[in-house]
Amino acid sequence: MGPDQGLIAKRTRSASKTDTSILETPQAVSVVTRDQMEEQGANTVAEALRYTPGVHPDPNGYDVRYDWLYIRGFNSYGTMWLDGLVIPGDPLNYSTPTINPYSLERVEVIKGPASVLYGRTVPGGLVNQVSKRPQTTPHREVSIGTSSFGGVQSSFDFTGPVTEGSDWSYRLLGQARNMHTQIDHERDRQLMIAPSITWSPSAETSLTLYGYYQHDDPIFSPRFYPAYGTLLPNPAAQIPRDVFLGDPDWGGFRRDYYHLGYEFEHALNETWKIRQNLRYGRSDQHMDLVLVNPAFAYTGAPSANLDRVTAISDDWTSTFAVDNQLEAKFDTGDFDHTMLFGLDYVHGKSSTNFGNTGFGTVVPGIDFLNPVYGIDFPVAPITASGLQTQDQVGLYVQDQIRYGGWLGTFGLRYDWSNIDNKNRLTGSTVSTDDKALTWRAGLTYLFDNGFAPYASYSTSFLPLMGTDAAGQPFEAQTADQFEVGVKYEPAGGRGMVTVSLFNLIHENALTPVGPNPARPVSYLQDGRQRVRGVEIEGKYEVTPEFDLMAAYAYSDSEVLRSTNAIAIGREVLRLPEHQASIWGAYRPAAIDGLTLTAGVRYMSSYQTDVTYLDQLRIPARTLVDIGASYDFGALKQEFGGTKLQFNVTNLFDEKYVSHCLNLTGGSCNYGAGRAITASLKYTW
Repeated sequence: MGPDQGLIAKRTRSASKTDTSILETPQAVSVVTRDQMEEQGANTVAEALRYTPGVHPDPNGYDVRYDWLYIRGFNSYGTMWLDGLVIPGDPLNYSTPTINPYSLERVEVIKGPASVLYGRTVPGGLVNQVSKRPQTTPHREVSIGTSSFGGVQSSFDFTGPVTEGSDWSYRLLGQARNMHTQIDHERDRQLMIAPSITWSPSAETSLTLYGYYQHDDPIFSPRFYPAYGTLLPNPAAQIPRDVFLGDPDWGGFRRDYYHLGYEFEHALNETWKIRQNLRYGRSDQHMDLVLVNPAFAYTGAPSANLDRVTAISDDWTSTFAVDNQLEAKFDTGDFDHTMLFGLDYVHGKSSTNFGNTGFGTVVPGIDFLNPVYGIDFPVAPITASGLQTQDQVGLYVQDQIRYGGWLGTFGLRYDWSNIDNKNRLTGSTVSTDDKALTWRAGLTYLFDNGFAPYASYSTSFLPLMGTDAAGQPFEAQTADQFEVGVKYEPAGGRGMVTVSLFNLIHENALTPVGPNPARPVSYLQDGRQRVRGVEIEGKYEVTPEFDLMAAYAYSDSEVLRSTNAIAIGREVLRLPEHQASIWGAYRPAAIDGLTLTAGVRYMSSYQTDVTYLDQLRIPARTLVDIGASYDFGALKQEFGGTKLQFNVTNLFDEKYVSHCLNLTGGSCNYGAGRAITASLKYTW
């Protein structure tokens, strides 16, 4: 599939691994196109999903390092996908990479279990990031941007045939970033480059070779704020959102990620088609940081002085993944079939070396009203070291059967998973072997007027790399979901509306436990959770001048079983009951070349504290975004392709807290404040 034009995507490969209409897919699918990312000024994948129902895009607040995403209440950190293959990641590994959204054509969210086609997926849904690929039509663009905080970002994207009439086409894109942020002294620094080349000797055959490299070297202030001074009042003062609570002159965070791979497709005849996608990726990370003590931020009563610790992490993670597919299209009487046979394999490794100074080591604190920097801190010792290796093989089959207006989607998969967990400090190794059968069945009816009601049932299987807070390996997670809904695509293809109702049961859920500054989070496992709700999403080209998007999600969740007795009967953490958004783009006919955008995002209150303290409940928030762009080609033909764009997120600079994990330590974080960005782009 080529690039989308506008905000509305009509087809997807992610939901079925075949070229299928979203209207005919028996589950909720949300797609953020390239045009939507650009018009909303998204600089991360998390920002691109701000207007997607059922997705919590900033559950850990503002962070320049990671895309923290929750889908229908489930954490996708460490389990993200790119072009249909899992990327390196581990929920307990700091080297887990992010993908720069400038390299992406679209971001697709497949709601609910997707294990039948992908194996190890989060029960709430799968985020598949789709890369830009070589095009046969030449396109070139360069851009430069800045923000109200300062700094500069430059990008380029070139694609087209290697020579006129050639069977080869190429794409080369990249971005260099050195941007200031809402925190003093902090810098968001990144270098990304992504080359690819496609050979298409005929309409039946295509081979794409590609690479990607990303270097992250931010000057980073750790996001560990106490509850007193952020969510709760502090007698001394509230902690400013722009104060650097680490030390910009000591330590740092560095990460290098790369991947290499290919995509091959060949049509054997009118019935049979083969595909193979293969990729190897690796991410390496080193961190030395001084941060507010996650367990005890104050020695005594809350004041302006915060206790700190130092932390160290030397992590790497890698993944080799290959997916082999055989597709057949044929008829049996009045039934039309699109059958898919697949065999995929994943070999993943996760190496962690981490520690913190903890008690008994003197680490200078910080006065957030009068911070002093340039201090020499003790380097934290390595207190835990592990190496985990996973091999997973999946065999799957799917049949999409069409009969008149009916379309049935049926899939079956069997997985074999082996995970070895080695404790390098003790020399002990624990292995787990899991096998699972997952399946799904969906039925859609296509009315002539554009309506398509559907019903589906699906199951999931997620073997987990990592160990719990006691050092024991996790058991595989399972889930099942029943979903009904209706989709509507008006005549002329000017929009898409989806209404879905679902009920999801999750087994072997993880319960977060006490903070550990050297790791994203620690867990215990023995949970059962239920999430049911309603999601509504609509995108519509109302007129040639006006595009409108609206979304709403209602989530009714409950912890049915947990190692944390307080949680039983309570809501699932980090899952707001209500989410709503509306966004529009207006191109006034009276001013050719001008586009004005505006949007509102609402999220009701939610809980992030495992003890469910009412005083730590995160309040509801409403954020407003606006934007404007102007194509100078409307002024004069010679200026064609030159576009100036401004975006303002969180227009009224609402100061909000994204999460608070406990009452005593530095376990909270602020959300993103007002950010004003500007860019100038030239295309030819």
